[in-house]
Amino acid sequence: MKGTKKGGVITVILALSIFLAFVCTERIRYVNRQLQDAPVQKFQTGETVAFEKDILINDTMEGYSVRVDRAEILDYKAFLKKYDVEDEYTYVPDKVYDVEVTLKNMDADEGTGINLIEFYVQGPAIVCGLNTDLLGVANPQLDGVYAIALRDNTELVVHLPFDLNEAYFKERTWDHLEDLDMNLVATLYPVKKVIAL
Repeated sequence: MKGTKKGGVITVILALSIFLAFVCTERIRYVNRQLQDAPVQKFQTGETVAFEKDILINDTMEGYSVRVDRAEILDYKAFLKKYDVEDEYTYVPDKVYDVEVTLKNMDADEGTGINLIEFYVQGPAIVCGLNTDLLGVANPQLDGVYAIALRDNTELVVHLPFDLNEAYFKERTWDHLEDLDMNLVATLYPVKKVIAL
């Protein structure tokens, strides 16, 4: 008799667990169906993009703007040669997407700034992050600082080096990287603003 009671309790607990898992799964599906992707605004190289109240990863950069001036894909050694530095790093990318941007403080509140390491480039099925070691190589004036604030109505030209590693691309795509549609992601939410490279 004890074995039957114990088996019944286990069956009830198991049935309740399955029911609760089903209810939770359906609730998650319902909520996800209600969410909408952020609208995307696309800009071209040379266009000034105001951050406004949109955020990238953490904080708003309201009062600032960014403009992509030029972008080029360089082999790692060509990148080092461009900035006249020696190779001193252990983990290096195969190629570098060197994106020159102009950041401007149009009318930002005091204490508002830009965190450079939040920027990334994105293409079809690929995301490439900023290489902080090479950021210092390309911008020695930053002196190792990645979060910056500018005085009102001033601007700063910065080179953002993004890692491109062959292992993350199909062979055919890697051989034609210059033809790949890539964007600098300026903001993510509530409006996603991207700049074509």
